[in-house]
Amino acid sequence: METLGEKIRAERKALGLSIREFARLVGTSNATLQRIETNAKSPSIALLQEISEVCRKPIDAFIHQAPKGFVRFDREKQKRVITKLSEIRIICPYGVISRDIVVNYFSGKLGAQVEPHQDEGYEWVFVFSGSCIVEYDGVEHTFEGGDAFFYDARKTHSYKLLSDFESIRISIRI
Repeated sequence: METLGEKIRAERKALGLSIREFARLVGTSNATLQRIETNAKSPSIALLQEISEVCRKPIDAFIHQAPKGFVRFDREKQKRVITKLSEIRIICPYGVISRDIVVNYFSGKLGAQVEPHQDEGYEWVFVFSGSCIVEYDGVEHTFEGGDAFFYDARKTHSYKLLSDFESIRISIRI
């Protein structure tokens, strides 16, 4: 994994700036910036904010460690929420695709329900098999195997399974 200092150095070089030029733009000394880039010193939050502004990148672009290469998610290590009639498995956690995207597998039995609720962003669902009723913003929609739908999850929604059911859901936080 790339260190914070290595990320800052790479961004500085991508901008074509010397340590002296970059240090002046972010308001620190050449020596301090060199210690940060070599991981001998960590930047303060205020300095990291200045660095992110000069680089035109959010702070979390320097902090977030995205997986590289091949990532495996064994079934037994996936986080799960299990009830009498349903199971949700996180098959791709936040931070793998993006810090704001999670992918869930949902399976349930006839009669399972998800009570009316709201979530943080948007959701896309693909129904593998079975059928369900989704109540969204006061309107009922029926879906079955092969159907897909997308919605603003900040509005009230609920699910009721009409048969045994399997789906994949991609949630996008905003």
